[in-house]
Amino acid sequence: MPTAKGDSIALYSEGTFDEHIQELANYLARNKTEEDRTLFIKPFVEALIPREDSTPFEEDPGRRREVLEMVLERMNGVGEGTEKEIEGFFNLLMAYTLDSYPDPATPIGKLLNSILTAQRPPSIKYRLLSNVFNALPQASPLRPKTFLLILNLASKNDELDVLHLHKAEVDKWLEEWDITVEERAQFCKEIADALFKASQPAKAYPYLILRAQILPSNSPNANSSVMDALISGLRLSSIYNFEPIIGLQNINLVREHPLFKLLKIFLRSGMKEWQEWVATNEAELTSCGLDRTSVEKKIRLVTLTELATANIGKTITYAEIASTIQVTEAEVENWVIQAIRAKLIVGKLDQTTRTFAVVRSTTRQFTPGDWEALDDRLEKWKATLVDILSVVSAARKKATGPTGAAGITPVAAS
Repeated sequence: MPTAKGDSIALYSEGTFDEHIQELANYLARNKTEEDRTLFIKPFVEALIPREDSTPFEEDPGRRREVLEMVLERMNGVGEGTEKEIEGFFNLLMAYTLDSYPDPATPIGKLLNSILTAQRPPSIKYRLLSNVFNALPQASPLRPKTFLLILNLASKNDELDVLHLHKAEVDKWLEEWDITVEERAQFCKEIADALFKASQPAKAYPYLILRAQILPSNSPNANSSVMDALISGLRLSSIYNFEPIIGLQNINLVREHPLFKLLKIFLRSGMKEWQEWVATNEAELTSCGLDRTSVEKKIRLVTLTELATANIGKTITYAEIASTIQVTEAEVENWVIQAIRAKLIVGKLDQTTRTFAVVRSTTRQFTPGDWEALDDRLEKWKATLVDILSVVSAARKKATGPTGAAGITPVAAS
């Protein structure tokens, strides 16, 4: 699959341009009859005859292009060789194309089309397309186009996992490629669409966020990019942290949209505000493809998380939890367990005392107040450790005596 550097491996033998063109022509003609093979190869032989006062092919890109055009025009698919032979043929042709054309877009387009239309298994097509991608210069605008061909091929064959796609790698590519902002954003959307088609919405979500981050406010797609990310985040059962969305530079473009108010509820409010919102905006959920029950479940869980965050190191009664998330006390344990499974909170339920002891909790939105609370907890923890060290030091002195055990003077804890 594509790699970060343009470093595809050449599988062809060493030789001159003339010798390589003869190899390419012989490969294309191998399944023809003797007579047809002779007729097919003849134009190449004539084109390779040294001209009077002409410069060698190695020193004349123009002459090389003339001959390469002949190869490209006579290509039909990927030929009839083994996979190794096919790969060697395309690597050789690709190398000369990049070396001979100032702008290789047209010839490489022909190569890509030959690969895609070939009656061959997807596996060899992935390999050939990846070789083209890797051979291209890192900044080449042909790289994203080539990758999208690989992506669409994998999507069509329900084999998206063969790409081993990583967002960190995509981030690096987008920094390298010489393409417009709109093209970068569209590239992210293409990846997200393919992942949605493959029923991998959680993997698609970061690319929607990235698309919304890339586009400037004056882009015609800025508004829709923010809405796509927002709706996806609200829909996904695994997304509880909405700071990436509220932190988007273009979030103000959707400030008047009802879903923006719902976003604010997720970040700062609770069940009461949700019920007020849904009473007048339930139709908005339907129009955006959102399920009311699923959204309500997420709000209930983040509300419980907010309560836990305010009581870290303490216990909360079932009654307080029930009142906060608006459920019966009989349902509290189920909701706490769901929050624990979602990795929102950590703690211990006590059925005897009907309490929940909070150990850890995530934060919906890290505000200056949260930083102050964290600093306060750290100071208290530090003071507790100092007290413990003092007690341990005193106990050690008492146990060992004034000179220490075995004549060794104990070192005081610092």
